[in-house]
Amino acid sequence: MTCPYREDVLDLEPHGPLPRQIYWRRRALALGIAALVIGIVAAVITVVVVNTRSTEQPTAAESQSESAEAAPPPPLPGENPDVKSPIQPPAQNAPPPTATPTAAVVPPPILKEGDDCPDSTLAVKGITNQPQFIVGDQPKFTMVVTNIGLVACQRDVGAAVLAAYVYSLDNQRLWSNLDCAPSNETLIKTFQPGEQVTTEVTWTGMGSAPNCPLPRQPIGPGTYNLVVQLGNLRSAPVPFILAEAVHAPPPVDGAGPPPPGPAPAPVG
Repeated sequence: MTCPYREDVLDLEPHGPLPRQIYWRRRALALGIAALVIGIVAAVITVVVVNTRSTEQPTAAESQSESAEAAPPPPLPGENPDVKSPIQPPAQNAPPPTATPTAAVVPPPILKEGDDCPDSTLAVKGITNQPQFIVGDQPKFTMVVTNIGLVACQRDVGAAVLAAYVYSLDNQRLWSNLDCAPSNETLIKTFQPGEQVTTEVTWTGMGSAPNCPLPRQPIGPGTYNLVVQLGNLRSAPVPFILAEAVHAPPPVDGAGPPPPGPAPAPVG
């Protein structure tokens, strides 16, 4: 009796002229190669899938920055109806704001006609009658006071307050007309705009000091400055020269008069 199931079962036993071990070895080698190929293919597919997912999915830092950019700004107080802004009650005893002190700018006084002339509306200067003198001369100095303002005003320009001074170039005081001839003269002068008052004094060439101590010494040759002062108003220094006197040599005994000089050229 034969079994029909036996006919349908796959026959795995090797058949051939060679021994059975050779066929089993061949089958084992074929199965190993197939498994190796399948493993390589699976590994390649796995690497490709992992790389694809890593490029498609952003990193954590990128995700956080994108989420931060995409997140809407927080609502301001009053924009979100769910958030109630606290109401500050008005201060009952709050002190009033304190004003910051500022430096007050005092405008210059408005000068009216007939008022006293301030220093800002006057100018003083000195004038020498010539730029160079000889030791022993008596230079004449002119003191000039001018109203440089726009309004007529008055000022005392008497000898008690108007003075001339001589200084050396190193600013040493040498002389003043008030040292040996002090005066209590008062002369109130009304200056029209642009008007000048002039006063002339003479210097003997001798040095002096306040209260005129004696003896007085003559001032030697050199360059000096004339300064005029009215109260606290001083002029710019005016330089002048004191030159040494040139003495002519005495005539020689028996010498005749010098020969006449050449005839002057005609003026033309």
